[in-house]
Amino acid sequence: MGSISTQAQIHKIVCLDAFLCPVPPFSMPHEYHEYDNTPPELVLERVRDATIIIVTRVHLTSEVISQCPNLQFIAVMGIGYNTIDIAECRKHNIAVSNCPASSSEAVAEHAFALYYAAKRRIVDMHLMTLKAEEWPIKSSVFGMYPHLPRVARHETMGIIGYGALGKHIEKMAKALSMTVLIADRKGVASLRPGRTSFVDTLQKSTVLMIGCPLDETSRDMIREEELKMMQPTASLINVARGGVVNEKALVKALKEGTIANAATDVFEIEPATSADSLISEAPPNLTLSPHIAWYADASLENLQRIVKENIEGFVRGEPENLVTLSP
Repeated sequence: MGSISTQAQIHKIVCLDAFLCPVPPFSMPHEYHEYDNTPPELVLERVRDATIIIVTRVHLTSEVISQCPNLQFIAVMGIGYNTIDIAECRKHNIAVSNCPASSSEAVAEHAFALYYAAKRRIVDMHLMTLKAEEWPIKSSVFGMYPHLPRVARHETMGIIGYGALGKHIEKMAKALSMTVLIADRKGVASLRPGRTSFVDTLQKSTVLMIGCPLDETSRDMIREEELKMMQPTASLINVARGGVVNEKALVKALKEGTIANAATDVFEIEPATSADSLISEAPPNLTLSPHIAWYADASLENLQRIVKENIEGFVRGEPENLVTLSP
């Protein structure tokens, strides 16, 4: 497994979930198999003989990876790769690349859409207006706001995760005249230049934007303890990954008024169902979207370009954007 690729080899490329983004053509000789989507029970059957797998959200477990004797390369057509057992890939010398920053612009824009929707209660206002009852009767609906909404220049936005996404969010926040705090890593002893401590970021922010990757250091990063550090008028927006913010703790904080409102585009288990606490127990001050923040014209263009570069670079012996390098 994981032998060095050569240009003379005819690769068998299998895409498991092409419905998310059209796969570009590749210039080298290859055999190509494409599936719109793949349920868990069919993954191994479809990739058993593959040398290259293209995947976005389908899980590649250690059980699957260990039974693919020809597999050399996994091309993730996206930024996140937490659905792939990276340790198992390293064990079998299988290279994995992702598409870094491919959707950062779109996700940043969606983050602000969620921020305004949550702060201004846009969904509730829309539904209330359609009913044409409360507004005509009361003449005003100011009471739907438990806290007087701030204008942007009165907000302090804390950003957790300062990669390409965090930098896009920072740029937009500053364009709106917000004060911006960039959080340093949780629990570090000394701060990097330009960073604010994790705890100070929680305590001082009126808007907390979560945009970091999900790994063992960030899983359950925001729990009940962290939410209690925040201001009662604060908003929390998660466009990172489900699992970074503890879902049950978030629902509890919203119901008890620990924070004013929240919005998320990501869930611990996706696709989310009625069994998810963010859906089954959703309070009115929680705004949801179905992991769609990344979807935009520029994102698809970037994904197609980068996945093509990643695969063709690997075949040439010049792999790019590897996430399987030694930690």
